[in-house]
Amino acid sequence: MKIKKVLTAAILCSLVSTAAYADEISDQITAGLEAYKEQDYKTALEELKFVTAQIQQLNQDEMQKLLPQPLEGWTEKEGNNRDNQVAMSMMGGGTTMKKEFQRGKERVTVSVLANSPMMQMMTMMMKNPAMMAGQKNTKPYRYKKAKGMIKKDKKKTEISLVLAGQILVQVTGKKLEDEAVLKQYLEQLDFAKLKDALL
Repeated sequence: MKIKKVLTAAILCSLVSTAAYADEISDQITAGLEAYKEQDYKTALEELKFVTAQIQQLNQDEMQKLLPQPLEGWTEKEGNNRDNQVAMSMMGGGTTMKKEFQRGKERVTVSVLANSPMMQMMTMMMKNPAMMAGQKNTKPYRYKKAKGMIKKDKKKTEISLVLAGQILVQVTGKKLEDEAVLKQYLEQLDFAKLKDALL
């Protein structure tokens, strides 16, 4: 029965898929259900794995829209989309997304980490001024209602913000002519949508 329930869930997910995948996913779901009815569980599982991979791809496409687009004069670093769409991967039970941008020698990386064991350590540091003070070149930082920290050295500037105690947003710049560009990338992020998608 568990297989049937999972296949049913996959059907529901496919209903909100884009048209480009709809027929292919529907066909694979139908093939999986037919195999299940015939008690060909091996084939049913194979079809289910295919459907799951396709729906995961659709989900990654949607998640990509949560991250910023290149600012004027900037380009998205080649490989962002190739590496699993916005470099999404599973880490310790959490989800991480990343995009990199460049303009000449300047580099900006925007990353989002959610529901990871690493969050506990980061949240603890940001809530403890003494612990933050122990980090070289690190100061408290606030962006709108989000609290975090900013760390600077000769090579880079990194802004870290925690949302709802479970999402870490980081914007890192290297060789920047003007650090204001980091805030411009932050302004493209919709924190409410990030929470809805990741929590």
